[in-house]
Amino acid sequence: MKRHTIVRRTSLLATMLVSLELSGCAYAHTERLTKYDLSRGYRFDSLPLSSSSPSRNSEQLFVVLAFSGGGTRAAAMSYGVLAQLRQVKFHYDEATGAPVGCAPADAPRCRAMERSLLDEVDVISSVSGGSFTSAYYALYGDSIFNRQSTFQANFLYHRVQSDLVKQMVYYPKNWQRLQSRIEIAADYYAQNIFGDVTFAALERRPRPYLILNATDASTGGRFEFSQEQFDLLCADLSRTPVARGVASSSAFPALLNSLTIDSFNAQGGCDYHVPQWETDALRDTVRNPARYRRAQQQARFRDPARKHLHLLDGGLADNLGLRGIIKSMTSSDQPDDRLADGRRVQGGWSLNRRINLKPIKRVIVITVDSRTNHPKNWDSKAAGPGLVKVVDAAAGIPMGNFTTESIDLMRETARRKAEDLSESLDQLQATIRVSGQATGGAPSFHAIALSLDDVAPAAERAMLNASGTNFELPEFLVNCLVSRSAGLLRESRVVNARDSVATFTQFVDTILKGTVGRADVPTPADCGEDAGKRAIKATSHTIDVALKYNISRAHRNDIDERQGLGLDLRVAKPNGLGAVVGVTMPAFGVPATLNGTTFTLGRVRLYGVMAGAVLSRHLGPVEISSGVSGGYAFGNFRTSGEARAVFATHDRADMRTRATSTWLAKPNVSLWYSTTGKLATTVSASYLMARPVLRFEGTNPLANRTLQVNALQLSAGIGYRIF
Repeated sequence: MKRHTIVRRTSLLATMLVSLELSGCAYAHTERLTKYDLSRGYRFDSLPLSSSSPSRNSEQLFVVLAFSGGGTRAAAMSYGVLAQLRQVKFHYDEATGAPVGCAPADAPRCRAMERSLLDEVDVISSVSGGSFTSAYYALYGDSIFNRQSTFQANFLYHRVQSDLVKQMVYYPKNWQRLQSRIEIAADYYAQNIFGDVTFAALERRPRPYLILNATDASTGGRFEFSQEQFDLLCADLSRTPVARGVASSSAFPALLNSLTIDSFNAQGGCDYHVPQWETDALRDTVRNPARYRRAQQQARFRDPARKHLHLLDGGLADNLGLRGIIKSMTSSDQPDDRLADGRRVQGGWSLNRRINLKPIKRVIVITVDSRTNHPKNWDSKAAGPGLVKVVDAAAGIPMGNFTTESIDLMRETARRKAEDLSESLDQLQATIRVSGQATGGAPSFHAIALSLDDVAPAAERAMLNASGTNFELPEFLVNCLVSRSAGLLRESRVVNARDSVATFTQFVDTILKGTVGRADVPTPADCGEDAGKRAIKATSHTIDVALKYNISRAHRNDIDERQGLGLDLRVAKPNGLGAVVGVTMPAFGVPATLNGTTFTLGRVRLYGVMAGAVLSRHLGPVEISSGVSGGYAFGNFRTSGEARAVFATHDRADMRTRATSTWLAKPNVSLWYSTTGKLATTVSASYLMARPVLRFEGTNPLANRTLQVNALQLSAGIGYRIF
């Protein structure tokens, strides 16, 4: 069961087949920002620490989460981490907000002081599938843990990808928007998962601060859904639906097209003030080239010629959502301005700057890496990978390498930051000893990276690594991903340059003086391949393609039976009414008699396309369906050598025969047996009815002959599940 579920590359192929590019490009227009104002909009500094009093989030502990891309798989792993953080409990001093131990005798007071590590999360930066989890939590908080929440019921455990295809196939109103498939997806996410809320709703929510990452299709640079980013376009983020931000973050090329964001710099702008850091950086290409590139890219966003930006999946620029976090840790560059009353305001969020201004004692960065790691077997063969595998590798391998580099850079940044601060603190303490003043100490940095490569045992690691990165997974796999990612956090190692802490559990015990409980999530005892085969008994077919071998039995004397190949494409709802589209190529021999001589006239082949309705019912791994199809076929006739000899004998050597096109009708019954989540064996019985006409041409032609094609067809073959 190494390929027990759908992978992204099959999703791309299927969607390209059904999503014909039609004319027109309808999209939801972005609202214009009337006046640039750093004191308004969705910005980090405008968010309160917590909705409770006293606050359950302190500035003493600064927690940042980075959720990678990877479809439902990424969403499930991210959810498991949130559920585990919720069960990390510790106590704090009400006056200072610092973690403290709590003796059993102080139990009543301790309960009042208790908080979870999830309460301390300040920032979540996410990409693609991880953005569904982060956006829902930022909007609705702990309701994400409710099994009846729209996040779980309509996304995590739901066949979202199949629903998106149905939106494109079954709803004629969407056919004109197939070129804007991302808009169909954004509307679906709003209606079924997030609601019609805009980023204005997040302005009224406490931390965590949400960063949804997309990719600018023109520059390949990172684009985040923050008001600072929209300021560069003179656009108003507050009136943008959150569902559009999530759709943009997960707009994988070909599966979904790019999402369009309007820019208003060509329409008079919004009185944007270029920050001093950008002006300085553009003058320095040698000493700090990275800063120069950031300034150059920021200036490109303000280019009046760029009236519309086109955003793709955030994983193309940063599949972990870590680049913005690393920049925040290493740079104090932020937009700045002065209000009319003379007050200076800054936008963005610079952790580097906040360390100098706020009493941050510890910074924890947790990265959830959900990238694929399918085993490659093409190196064992002389022939290289095929086209689909090459496309998959071209997208996945560089993205995976980039992800690895980002994690390494994150760890190195944490080490270097702690060492630099420690050195600065030593110098500061030497000065303070002379003046007699005290110091609170420099903050320490802790980096934690979670990956399925760390799952044990090996059977579970292989099973979960082979899970798809599409937007639908079986419930068993979702539960495995949720529970194992929670376990990965409990067992993770903390990278830290200053504290001698080996594991996350030890970190919580020693530094936070707290406890690590088990996440309250479904926990399968075994997530290996054998357990998966037992749990995932049948995967309902939504779109299948089947290659069949047909055997026909004629019910009339004017045709002979023949065998041949056929191809069927089904679009079928599980346990309900669906559609079937098929390509059929039946062939029949035609007997004839001329002047008492009986011979085989030749062979008629019908090249037909058929469509119809089908009713399906699942019984475990077995699916039974029945329906009726109709269509049209182009006729082709090949005269036999025997017939040409007979014609020559009877002075008809110039006789030519052709078959006309004809309508087809075919009731059928089929049975599918799922051998894996993607492959099935199929057998079917159908009754084909057609009336092609044979037309004879020549000096002495025969009379036209209408064939009564009534044939029972028995077919068997292999079905491949696309969705």
